[in-house]
Amino acid sequence: MLIELIEGGIRVTAPAKLNLFLEVLGKREDGYHEIESLMCLISLCDTLEFRSTVSPELRLEVELPEEATGAIDPAWQVPSDERNLVHRAATRVREWLGVQSGCEMKLKKAIPSSAGLGGGSSDAAATVVAAMLAWGSWDRVAASGICAELGSDLNVFLGDENRIGLTMAIGRGEKCKVLDMCPLLEFIVTHPPAGCSTTAVYSNWRKTGDNRSADSIIAALGAGDVAHIGPLLFNALENSARQVTPWINNQLRFFLDFQFRYNAMTGSGSSCFALVSQTGKMTHLRRAAKDAGLSRVYAVKSWFQPSIEEQIRLISSG
Repeated sequence: MLIELIEGGIRVTAPAKLNLFLEVLGKREDGYHEIESLMCLISLCDTLEFRSTVSPELRLEVELPEEATGAIDPAWQVPSDERNLVHRAATRVREWLGVQSGCEMKLKKAIPSSAGLGGGSSDAAATVVAAMLAWGSWDRVAASGICAELGSDLNVFLGDENRIGLTMAIGRGEKCKVLDMCPLLEFIVTHPPAGCSTTAVYSNWRKTGDNRSADSIIAALGAGDVAHIGPLLFNALENSARQVTPWINNQLRFFLDFQFRYNAMTGSGSSCFALVSQTGKMTHLRRAAKDAGLSRVYAVKSWFQPSIEEQIRLISSG
């Protein structure tokens, strides 16, 4: 995330993520699944503006992209009440700080929902940071605990004391280690006119074969060679997601038609992505995507930022 001061408040840029590697190790006694996942933040971002108020009311305004007008689209069914994880994040931070202040929040959406891109989690993590800074002070341990309560992958977006970027997540996704590398990667990301239920995808998952390790793709990322990274992209949930929606196969075939052979699904779907050496002719690609029934196509890059602590230091020093 990227933190900036604005008039009367704080703006946080909240990035999407791609799962370059996702292995499901098994189902736990608590009902969650144990995973090992390598997540890359990307330059497709939402923006959250947070302003503290004397009134105790927590107000959230959601601004959708222009394409959201008209027909109902599951990508932009984003509530502005307590159902939104942003609202719950602000509530939880206020409880932890013990303050009575309220806030006005404006969430500008660019990351589609039900896509496996982590937009809701990123927005909530951004809210935790903004609320702590507006109502009190930054506390990494507390923020990490609150994020783990709110969802499995929120902590990915907090980074560590060194940087925000490429992250290995284990457990149910809440235990994170940021890797000491910043590979410059380019992707084409697609999103179909249908989402994927995370619950349904995990319910369909069945273990086949031995667990894969992320060691090989991490080594390849260190070298930064697309030809070595691409064949190692992996998502253990892909087969189960194919049973939920035909759009997974449709997207992966779309990439192959364009000779983008390094492709995978992200998260539990429904978005898919291709790792490319350069994004190339996007006008033609978008036209072809529309013809294929794909609602959205994005050209994005890997996204890295200084740690939250360093950003706060830089803001404080003027």
